[in-house]
Amino acid sequence: MSAYLKQEFDFIERTKTIIEQYDAIKDSKKYEVTLFMNCFIGLLILPQQHWYDKLPDIGISEKEWGISPDDISFIKKCEKKDINNISRHLRNSISHYRFTAFKDDSNNISKISFHDNNKHDVKTFEATLSVSSLKKFVFRFSELLCDIMKKEKIEL
Repeated sequence: MSAYLKQEFDFIERTKTIIEQYDAIKDSKKYEVTLFMNCFIGLLILPQQHWYDKLPDIGISEKEWGISPDDISFIKKCEKKDINNISRHLRNSISHYRFTAFKDDSNNISKISFHDNNKHDVKTFEATLSVSSLKKFVFRFSELLCDIMKKEKIEL
């Protein structure tokens, strides 16, 4: 196992590789969503925490991000459905174990519902996303963070 050259960047890239390698295994798909949710921490939570202030103020779209604004069933009244807010709410949802997985007719996890509340336990966010939409969002978010790191002239 080689050492990190640049920890934040390498952590993201290695986590994406873990998912891609697992997805390439044809006979072992039984726990791919569980693996993805574990990797979600590496692709969203850890980098978002450190790089949040550098995220651009851009809205989401299904075509580019995998998530349509209509997928967000509730967001706090004063907040936009943009990368900053969506990533923060998804991060909070995962970090505080406020998500529920739903199965399809084949008994596979197909959708995940995310909920976020403020410190007074008042709802601030709710979204139900297909696993494929969530993967697209998280991979695109990872690419964005890596681009930001490169622009910030992080030694890679």
